[in-house]
Amino acid sequence: MEVDLRSGQRREFVAAEEIPAEGSSDQPHRQVRRRRKSGEVLMARQATVGAGLNQLDSMIGEMYDIKRATLPTTRSVGHRSAASFLLTSALVLALSVLLPMVTHPRELLEAAGWQPSVCDDSCVHANDGACDDGGACRDGSDCGACGAREASLPVPSWAVIVASLVSIAVLSLGVSTVGEMARSAGGSWGRVPLTDATLGTAVLNKFANSAQVREKGLKVLQYVLKAGAYSRLFSAGLTKQLKDLSKATSTARRFFKFCRWVKHFEDRDLSEARDQSDRVMRLLLYFRVAANFGADWAEDVCSLERVGILPAGTLSVEFMLFAEYCQLALALVEIWVTSARARREAELSLLAEEAGVAAPKLLSQQRKLALVRLELVKFVSDVGKAIFDCELYFAHEGVFIGCALFSGILSTHKNMFKILK
Repeated sequence: MEVDLRSGQRREFVAAEEIPAEGSSDQPHRQVRRRRKSGEVLMARQATVGAGLNQLDSMIGEMYDIKRATLPTTRSVGHRSAASFLLTSALVLALSVLLPMVTHPRELLEAAGWQPSVCDDSCVHANDGACDDGGACRDGSDCGACGAREASLPVPSWAVIVASLVSIAVLSLGVSTVGEMARSAGGSWGRVPLTDATLGTAVLNKFANSAQVREKGLKVLQYVLKAGAYSRLFSAGLTKQLKDLSKATSTARRFFKFCRWVKHFEDRDLSEARDQSDRVMRLLLYFRVAANFGADWAEDVCSLERVGILPAGTLSVEFMLFAEYCQLALALVEIWVTSARARREAELSLLAEEAGVAAPKLLSQQRKLALVRLELVKFVSDVGKAIFDCELYFAHEGVFIGCALFSGILSTHKNMFKILK
């Protein structure tokens, strides 16, 4: 067992085998030949704190060494069909239209000839001296009595935001990958996805003893309650009760999350960034550490006021928004980093399959790949939540609740997976 002094990661090496030098009988000199690692050994990776990109690069490089030594032919990794390429191109084009529609919808529609206001006297009750818009007349059809009305957008803002987020997720994952994930979805209701564990007393007890699972479970409950209040399906009294319960659950979650920023003082995240050979990725990894620390620290300070330790109004609105913008920046950089990680995990899975890695280890690698892809989708969903938290003018509360609930479910599953793996 040796330790990499730069990364701090433990790595196993097979003992060197000494063989006689060619043409020598008394063996005065010896050549040292290192036995090549097998795919089985390579797949037994060490746990990582950061993104794990350096470890994946090392594993992929060594798997290629095994492949060149044992296989006469190679197969292209990440090959895309013509249909996949065309669909990807269509999504890029659609996203180039959708993103401006999210930020400046009225300006674009006006440039296309859309009328931003409605004003006519087409209603049968028009010009009767009373404003009938919204009652006996549709909005804008009693202009003489009511004045011009702002026209509603032909496409609701929530639909444009959701379409943009879905397009980003599909482009980040790859069209063919989304199809693969859709085909592999499903399974037993009694089994935790991507594991062999079935829900029972022992498994539920493990979840109950995990602070992270409980905190993420509270997040799911918080936004289920918030969605119930937002739906307006219940009476005013019950709606208020759902809102109050949602706020109480949010307060409870804050006590679980206090002092999370301490973990960022570990050097492994920084060492991973220092050891990264790609300059752009190195900067992103450094920024990832800074955004994580800033978001967690600022959230702790905000929590002091929100749980009542500090009097209301102690913190400025600008400081509150700083914490939310850190979360938005973090979600965006995580999409980039996790996309790179997902590509590496996919490449490693294919190489492991070609190298004939045993079925249990191959299944474990494929599950890791699926988890990373789900994590990527979760970060895209986090962007939809952060848009509302940052109070951007085009935000939509319904999208915010849906994204927060979806992210909570994926985060809860991720922590369940970590406990059961």
